[in-house]
Amino acid sequence: MTRRLFFAFWPDEAARSLIARATRKAVRASGGRPVPVENLHSTVIFLGAVPEERLNGVVAAGAELKHEPLQFEFDTLEHWARPAVLCLGCSDPPASAANLAAGLAKLLLAQGLTPDPKPYLPHVTLARKVVKPHELGPMHPLPWLVGEIALVESVTAPEGPRYTVLKQWPLRS
Repeated sequence: MTRRLFFAFWPDEAARSLIARATRKAVRASGGRPVPVENLHSTVIFLGAVPEERLNGVVAAGAELKHEPLQFEFDTLEHWARPAVLCLGCSDPPASAANLAAGLAKLLLAQGLTPDPKPYLPHVTLARKVVKPHELGPMHPLPWLVGEIALVESVTAPEGPRYTVLKQWPLRS
């Protein structure tokens, strides 16, 4: 038995609502399938299918992570053609975000896990199966203070993925 897992910055309800309101028009105009507001997040590291017996190692890596909170300003709408998604991007991400992702990857490797090697690119997926990107480019910055990181399970369903936050850890020095 495996579980499809990833680590993410999971916004609180106020941040999710702000993101949804600020991008509603662009999401509607994209022709894509909107990501449900409760699923909005920024993936830090994707693990994929993890055997159930390795879950304790994943949790241990998350518990070991030490990093100060992060301040993002998401300020661009981007269309990524290959996965056909509309994303909220960050034109000037804090350098410490990449350091956090690299540190977490090292902790996961030490547990014998193999995280996706792609570097962390701060973004929030807003819509999938986008057919006609619209209103791309700069937008009014949306601040997001990230104070914790979450371990999330993804279950694929016909209506789209369902995410469940399994555990969260505060970011701390």
